[in-house]
Amino acid sequence: MEATRSQRIRERPLTPDDYDVPVGWWGWNWDPPVPMSVSEILAAGNMDARTAALCWMVLEAHGSILIAAEPPHSGKTTTLTAFLDFLPDATRRVFLRGWSETFDYERQTDPRTTLLLANELSSHLPVYLWGPKAVQVFRSLRRGYALASTLHADSAEEAIAQLTDELGVDPGDLGRIDLLLVMRMYRLGSAYGRIVRRVVSLDRLMTVGPRVRGARLVEWDERRDAHEHDEDAEMELLCRRRGGTLEGLRDELERRTRRLVALAAAGADDIPLVRRAIAEYRGEGVPIEIRGDPTA
Repeated sequence: MEATRSQRIRERPLTPDDYDVPVGWWGWNWDPPVPMSVSEILAAGNMDARTAALCWMVLEAHGSILIAAEPPHSGKTTTLTAFLDFLPDATRRVFLRGWSETFDYERQTDPRTTLLLANELSSHLPVYLWGPKAVQVFRSLRRGYALASTLHADSAEEAIAQLTDELGVDPGDLGRIDLLLVMRMYRLGSAYGRIVRRVVSLDRLMTVGPRVRGARLVEWDERRDAHEHDEDAEMELLCRRRGGTLEGLRDELERRTRRLVALAAAGADDIPLVRRAIAEYRGEGVPIEIRGDPTA
C-alpha cells in the first residue's frame, strides 16, 4: 500500500520587496527560460499585430488577462511575459506566492494601479495558485485589482468550466476578466514538420445570470493561417475598459497595430528595444530593466 504523502507549506508575512520577486515564474524546466519580445512573437506568427494591439490597450487600461493552453511549453508564460511590457510605468506588479500566499498585498497596494501576477492556476507545483487561495485572489478583483495568469485548457469553454466548476471561482469574479486567450501547438506540413504556436481564440468574459460566457473577439482560421476579428465586440470591450468614442478607439487600435507591424517588420526583436518603442509611444520614460522582471 502506497504511503500517503503530504507537504506542509510554511507561511510568513510578505513585504513589498517580496512581491517584487517572481519566484518560480517559469515553473520547473530542464533548460533556462528564453523570454521573447512581442515583436518576436508576431514574427513567429503566433498572433497578428491587431490581436497584440488589442491586448496592449486593455492591459494598459488596468485590464485582466488569462492565457490558456493544454500542453506544457505552448507559449503561455512566454506570451504573458512579453505582454507585461504593455504596462504603464505606474503599474505595480505583485508576483503572488502560490500555496504560501498571505494576501499582505491587500494592505500594501492601491488596487487601481496594481496587477496581480500568478504564474499558473493549477495544483501542479506549490509556487502555482489553486484551491481557496486562488478563489480569494479572484475575489480581490472586486476591490479593483487586475489579474494576469495562465492555465491548462484547450478552449475558452474548458477554461471557464475548470475555473468555475472545478476550482469554484464565483462567476461574478471570473466575469471581471477582460481577456481569455487560448493557444495551441501545431506541426507544419506533416507529423514531422516544425512546431508552431498559434493563438486560436481571444474572448471577453462576462457574467450572464449564474454562468460565465465568452464573447469571441478573435478567432484563428487554420486553413488560411490568419486571425479574424469581430470589430464590434472589440470596440464594445474597449469602450467599457477605456471609455471614449468609437471612432477614437478604432483609430487608436489601428495606430498601435501599425506600430507593432513596423517593429516586427524592422526585426526589432531585442526586449529593451521593444520596451523603448512602447514607452516612447506612450510618452513615458524609457525602461531598460524593470524591477521584478520575470526572467528567472
